[in-house]
Amino acid sequence: MYKLNILFIMLLISIYGFSQNLSISQLLEVKSKNLGEAEEYLTLKGWEFMSAEEPTIAYLGTVTFSYNKDNMSDRAQSFLLYYYSDYSTTTRVSIQVSKKEKYNEYLNTIKSFGCKMISSKVKNGNLIKVYQGKTTTFIITATTSENFFGEATASWIFILIDNLDYDVFELEGE
Repeated sequence: MYKLNILFIMLLISIYGFSQNLSISQLLEVKSKNLGEAEEYLTLKGWEFMSAEEPTIAYLGTVTFSYNKDNMSDRAQSFLLYYYSDYSTTTRVSIQVSKKEKYNEYLNTIKSFGCKMISSKVKNGNLIKVYQGKTTTFIITATTSENFFGEATASWIFILIDNLDYDVFELEGE
């Protein structure tokens, strides 16, 4: 019985560790929703609303969500930004992940969709790769920051945008 309990606890820890973020398919689903639908979907998946900025004619609005946020600070396991406009149907989604396993899962899924790398560069000390499929562009930024203990930790930001919106995104200077 003891071994069974230990196995169950290890299974829960494993599930929790890998369920911190949504799958790429779920992120695409969020991107396809309007603001209210996206908020409801993310809330059901355990994400919490953090902040919002209204769109203007020149800039998209943003709504920020966190996953497993610390109650005493703004630290969280992941952050998701939903970009939207009141003036067009443009939506974008970006998610920050800090687990290498999740980075590899996302990258492998993007490649399995048939997306091809169309550019890679270093900008402001970050590695930026762009993958493009038939309808969607995925911009992946690898970055490092200092954690609470002053140690450098890696994280990755995935931005999902429509191919038609990619040119506008590039003009905005990322």
